[in-house]
Amino acid sequence: MPKIPFNVHAYTARLIGRENVSKLEGAVLELVKNTYDADAAICVLYYEKSTKTLYLADNGIGMTEGIISTHWMTIGNSSKVNNYMTPSGRIQTGAKGIGRFALDRISDVCQMLTINGSTNLEWNVNWSDFNSGKTITEVYADLNPVTYSINDFFSKTKNTSLKKLVRENFKSTGTVFKLSSLRDEWSDTLVERIKNNLATLIPPEIENIFKVYFFCEDTEEEKAKVSMNNGLFSYDYKMDFSCELDGRIITKVYRNEFDFKGQFETIMLEAGFNSKDRDYFNGDPIIFERTIGEMLPSKNVETPNTIGKFSGVMYFSKQTSTLDEKEKYFYKDFSNRKDYRDTFGGIKMYRDHFRVRPYGEPKTSNYDWLLLSNRKTKSPAAISHTTGKWRVNSDQMIGTIYISRTNLTLPDQSNREGIVETKEFADLREILLGVLKFFEEDRQYVCRLLSKYYDATHFTEQYEKEINDKASKEEKNKKKKHGKYSSAPEYIEVSKVKTVLENKDIKIRDLEDENRLLRTLATTGIVTNTYIHEIKDSTHKLSMKIIMAKEALEFDDNKEEAIEYINAANEIKNSFNSWFKVTIESVRRDKRSMKEVNLQTLIQELITSWNEVEEDKGVHIGLEMEEVTFKCFPYEIESLLNNLLTNSFTSFSSVRVNNKEINIKVTSAENNGIIIDYHDTGVGLSAAYKSNPERILEAFETDKRNELGEQIGTGMGMWVIVKTVNEYNGTIDLSKNSSSENGFYISIVLNGK
Repeated sequence: MPKIPFNVHAYTARLIGRENVSKLEGAVLELVKNTYDADAAICVLYYEKSTKTLYLADNGIGMTEGIISTHWMTIGNSSKVNNYMTPSGRIQTGAKGIGRFALDRISDVCQMLTINGSTNLEWNVNWSDFNSGKTITEVYADLNPVTYSINDFFSKTKNTSLKKLVRENFKSTGTVFKLSSLRDEWSDTLVERIKNNLATLIPPEIENIFKVYFFCEDTEEEKAKVSMNNGLFSYDYKMDFSCELDGRIITKVYRNEFDFKGQFETIMLEAGFNSKDRDYFNGDPIIFERTIGEMLPSKNVETPNTIGKFSGVMYFSKQTSTLDEKEKYFYKDFSNRKDYRDTFGGIKMYRDHFRVRPYGEPKTSNYDWLLLSNRKTKSPAAISHTTGKWRVNSDQMIGTIYISRTNLTLPDQSNREGIVETKEFADLREILLGVLKFFEEDRQYVCRLLSKYYDATHFTEQYEKEINDKASKEEKNKKKKHGKYSSAPEYIEVSKVKTVLENKDIKIRDLEDENRLLRTLATTGIVTNTYIHEIKDSTHKLSMKIIMAKEALEFDDNKEEAIEYINAANEIKNSFNSWFKVTIESVRRDKRSMKEVNLQTLIQELITSWNEVEEDKGVHIGLEMEEVTFKCFPYEIESLLNNLLTNSFTSFSSVRVNNKEINIKVTSAENNGIIIDYHDTGVGLSAAYKSNPERILEAFETDKRNELGEQIGTGMGMWVIVKTVNEYNGTIDLSKNSSSENGFYISIVLNGK
């Protein structure tokens, strides 16, 4: 029996290519990377709007007929697999032999001119031939020798600056593609987006050997140059790091955030900085040398380097700060700092000088691929916190990580959308976080000292400490039961006490009043947002009943029917009154005063209002409590319960619940406090929160989703409750939710004031 070869349908081969180059931006970047691999010094893109044509040219080494036949026309056969070093010493970025399908992603028709120094070749293909039902061996491209040059190729284009650049830089070798029948509408917005992507494709370090230009019909040469290297970039901290083959990781941290002006020597002495800090503030780097084993938790010191050599630079660049922070921490003026986060923000990765997408790509889920925001959430301590760890946020970081083709354990995914998630890739992320910790710890060290210095040099804080120290000492003297003599009480100057008390009282009172009111208004917004559709529906019904009553009188002279409509409208109006009671009336002035409140009356009235709102939904709200008097702000208690009740009603409406019950139990506690035990029969917390129910207390944390799985809850209701409980030095217990399959349970303790 003769042997027969395998073949593949042309359309299938095309699908493989499409899968690997699926996005337009990725296709353009792939072609630009190929020009770098061709040893080009210049890559030019030109979009001609009037003809809807895209040109892409480079002044690299070009291709021979043999290269085109053997490699370019053979899918998956790349000339870069074994010979990955270019004649000029560049490490080539591609190796999979599928980059030519980027041409198919961009357009249907492609014309190529390539000049290698000895021959000029024209190659033409129509990608729609791959849909003809033929096998791959039956699809052909045209390859012919020609005599015209790249200058001739551009002769009919409409941009004179482009033609001048080509004339001056494309003199002997190179390749140019003319792509027509484009698959996308190349709007101004799309062009700008691709230019921004190209700006992040190439690190500033190689712009002197490889330049990219993007022209449109009216673009001048200077405007066409694509660059991320601008002289206006400023930063607060810089981290330079590198990992050698032997596993040594050297990190250099540079301080660039502080400006002590003429107080440098005074602050160095009085704030407690050491002699090395003087050098660090004056530009010397703080150097950390570690092994890979020391940078990786659970690894031993002798851990071998299986990642290979890599390096990088990261910058911390804040965009905002308060006036108090600027004064306390002696920040440099950064008012003129531009916000580059949407273009250059994030930690990006480069392999052999070309960006590996999508890491650090703005407005995508991969922008924060190091999960810095998660770290920040878990450790939200302020920079001056005495014990908590300050963590940097993802939108404050800009950086580039450099790897190479020689990092064999960090292979590209075949679709060019990232790196395969190997063990080494996880280790790389862990090492990068370790580098960030060096900077985070140094910045917190500096700011803690400056915060202490600020407190020591501002009289209000100094006087307060004096008052507390002497009050404590006097209290100890009073407790002495034995001894013939006792020291005379210590006194403090009245002016000092007055300064402290007036300053503190005003600040505390204003802030507390503002916070309470804002929390209540937030609750009003949460409740209104939850029921907005029902409110709109009731408003429409009320309007229709009034119109129908009017028409009954005008056209039918039917008073009885008109009265029926008016009565129905009156019932709808009464439901609005109940809405107003549970929302707007919560912020009445008389409820914003601290006083002794009969909680039984207050809560019962609130439940009555909610029963009127929910009466047609079969929800029963039970209240079990003795007559309790509690000193509080009434609107805070209502706000707390409104948030819990709203969550329960939402839970009842999300799935079918036969028994819709809410039970509230209020009892007295020690120190004139109260305990509120709340339970509903809804679906309870989702599985994501069962192991750690306290997560639901964090701001913006919610498990409310629509049918598409999209978040629809505000995540603010439980956070408002936490803030209210803290006002009363109380506690919250959610532990019962971990073991309960259904229902939501919360126990709240509020201490008396």
